[in-house]
Amino acid sequence: MEIFKNRTDLLVILGGIFLALFILGLLVVYFFRLKKRETQISNRLENLTLTPFKTSAVNARPQIISREVSGSLFNRTISTWFRKLLEVLGRLTPANRLLELEHKFTLAGNPGGLHAREFFALRLLSLMVGIFLAYLMNRNLVQINLISILYGLLIIYVFFSLPDVWLRGKIRSRQAEISSGLPDVLDMLSVCASAGLGFDQSLQKICEYWDTELGREFRRVIAEMEVGTSRSEALKNMSRRLDVDDLTQFIAIITQAEKIGMSYAEVLQSQALQLRIIRQYRAREVANRLPGKMIFPLAITIFPAIIIVILAPLIPVIMDAL
Repeated sequence: MEIFKNRTDLLVILGGIFLALFILGLLVVYFFRLKKRETQISNRLENLTLTPFKTSAVNARPQIISREVSGSLFNRTISTWFRKLLEVLGRLTPANRLLELEHKFTLAGNPGGLHAREFFALRLLSLMVGIFLAYLMNRNLVQINLISILYGLLIIYVFFSLPDVWLRGKIRSRQAEISSGLPDVLDMLSVCASAGLGFDQSLQKICEYWDTELGREFRRVIAEMEVGTSRSEALKNMSRRLDVDDLTQFIAIITQAEKIGMSYAEVLQSQALQLRIIRQYRAREVANRLPGKMIFPLAITIFPAIIIVILAPLIPVIMDAL
C-alpha cells in the first residue's frame, strides 16, 4: 500500500496503535478494579466507625502515627489520576444527554460503578484515540488518498461507537437474564402464595434465596415499601428501571388483581405457565437461527480445507498436462 512506503510512517502508525491498545487496556483494568477499590474503602470506613476511640486522660500526649498505605501502586497513582480525568471531562456532559445516559445505565445495572458523566468522559477519550490514529494515517499530505481518508473516518467511527456498543450489550444481557429467570421466580412466588403467605412475604422469601439481578431488584422493591411507598408504585418503579416486556406485563396484571381482589396464587400460576411457554418458544427461535449463523464459520474455516484436500492430489496431474 502507498501508506506504508515510508518505514518511518509505518513505525509511527504501529506506535499509535500500540498506544491506543495500551489506553484501552488501562480502561479495562480500571473498570475491574474500581468496584474492588470502593469495597475496600467501605470496609475501612466501617472498621473506623465501629472501632471505639480510646484516649488516656493521664498521658494525653500527641503521638505520631505513620500513615497507612494500602492498595497497589496502580490504584494509588494511575487509577486516581484517571478518575480525576474522568471527573474533569464529565463536566462537559450536555444536560439533555445526562438523563438519557443515566436511564441507560440504570437499565444496564450500573456496570463497573460508572455513571453518566464518567461514561461521557470515556466516550470523549475513545474519540480522541480514534482521531489520533486517523491523523497518523493521514499526516503525510503528499501520499494522502481517498482510501486512507476512508480508513481514518472508519477508525474514528469505530472508536466513537465502542462505548455505546458495550453499553447496549450490557443492557441486552441484563434484560435477557431477567426475562429468562422470571418464570422460575413466579413459580416460587406461586408456591409461597399457595402455602398461605402474602405477596410481600413471598417477595422476602424470594430475596433470601435468589442472588440474581431480579432478586436484587425485588429487594429494592421491599426497601421502597418499607419506607412508605405503595406496593403498586414500587413495582411500577421496578418496571421503569428494567424495561422488560414480560415483567411489565406481569406487574400490570398483579396491580389489576390487587384492585379487583383476585387471588395472588391463581394469577401467579397462570403467569408462570404462560412465561414458561414463551421461554420455550424463544429457545426454539434461538436454536433455529444457529444453522444460518454457522454458514460463515464453515465457509471461512472448513470449506477451504476440504477443497484443498480434494484438489491437492489433482494439482500434479494438472501441471503435467499443461
